[in-house]
Amino acid sequence: MDMQSWYTGQKARLIHRRGCTLARQGNHQSAIATLSKAIADHPDVASVYISRGLSHQALGQLNQARQDFIAAIDCAENPAIAYYQRGQLSLAQGSRTDALNDWQRAIAAHPNYGDAHYQLGLAQSETGDFPAALASFNQVLEINPNRAEAYLKRGHVRQQLGDIAGARADWQLAVLNDASLGELVPSSLQPNALTPVQELLQTALQPMQVGVKQRGKTLEISLHRQVGEGVSYFTLPNRLRDLLLPLELAECTQFRLMGYVGNVRGPEWEKTYDLYKDQPCPPSHWPTALAALVTFPPVGVTALLYASQVHWFYRQGKYLDALRASHAVRHLSLVGTGVMCILVAFPLGYTAIQSLQDEPAPPERTARAIDHDFIQIE
Repeated sequence: MDMQSWYTGQKARLIHRRGCTLARQGNHQSAIATLSKAIADHPDVASVYISRGLSHQALGQLNQARQDFIAAIDCAENPAIAYYQRGQLSLAQGSRTDALNDWQRAIAAHPNYGDAHYQLGLAQSETGDFPAALASFNQVLEINPNRAEAYLKRGHVRQQLGDIAGARADWQLAVLNDASLGELVPSSLQPNALTPVQELLQTALQPMQVGVKQRGKTLEISLHRQVGEGVSYFTLPNRLRDLLLPLELAECTQFRLMGYVGNVRGPEWEKTYDLYKDQPCPPSHWPTALAALVTFPPVGVTALLYASQVHWFYRQGKYLDALRASHAVRHLSLVGTGVMCILVAFPLGYTAIQSLQDEPAPPERTARAIDHDFIQIE
């Protein structure tokens, strides 16, 4: 390649990048005009056709977009992206069959093309071909194990196939990778973080059936009893509070108790309670914090800071924060004591070893000769 050809190719690349920038800014008309100037000299002209086709598609010029994608397919070394984009265009025009064919061609040209597998899985699930859709989403997640929307869609497919446990596992992974997808998980089947709370209450309140939900800062507890089973709604809130307090539920400050009996649809009891009502202020552990300051000042300063926050949090009505600050003081004190012991143990151990090495060796004791008189007996 001579210098002139290289310079012309680099200039075309620059024009292509400028056109893509205009497209990202939403100025597709100018992007089309700019990209058209790069087609003649760009070393990878297929990428320019695809970029211009996307701008045509954004402006609703679908026929021009299709022509650009076809041109890209004809001149590309690997036409996978061009097939994929033409499939997207066919889907937008309502031709699902053509879209499926193009995505399959894209996969044939590039087997690890995750977007093509994903779109193929969506189309297969919409047409009811759930086994094929499951295989497509499996392939997507094999290529990219962190693709949250693929977990979400595979969860829907597994739900349709009757694999509820697998669906829940996929939905949980989807939400872990992208919390905004939680709203798209069926509420009746989504992973429930309150399951341990429900199991604890169910064990303690048998034979009543317990249900637990969370709405904002309120924990909703529903109890279903059969006719003839007694329950005291005046003492039950204190019992529930005693069960819930050790759990330190960070997102709940109150709980609503709703009691039902038999097959009656309306609740026989419904009332909201402060979860931390009448709880004494947790101890600040000032002596412990001061001891930590003496034993290991860097940790002690932090312990003193937490100790000063205990009463402040409590006065603000933030009982759980006050309790955690109280716990932090004790934990920091233990850490400070442990670090101090380690720091002291090292020099003491070193000194002991040195003293043993420097101790003079004991004098050697020689064996004493003993003369034995032999008495001859005649």
